[in-house]
Amino acid sequence: MKKDNIKPIVYEIQYGKIIVKLDEIMKKLDVSNYELNSKANIKFQTIQNLRINKSSRIDFEVLAKLCYSLDCKVGDILEYVPNNDAE
Repeated sequence: MKKDNIKPIVYEIQYGKIIVKLDEIMKKLDVSNYELNSKANIKFQTIQNLRINKSSRIDFEVLAKLCYSLDCKVGDILEYVPNNDAE
């Protein structure tokens, strides 16, 4: 990636979005909010908001706890989806 390739953000929706796939992982592993809450020491509401893609940010410590507890990588939990209409 070169410095010339950095795109300016003209309007909010242009840059795409981050999808949180925690719900998929938890269903696949048959893990409940309660179980993840108690074992990973993450607030119940934080887990629920991530599961339903209601969070606007995620703390690195929470992300590390999720990866450790669920034995997965950051890329398994988060996915960047570019906006195809932006070009």
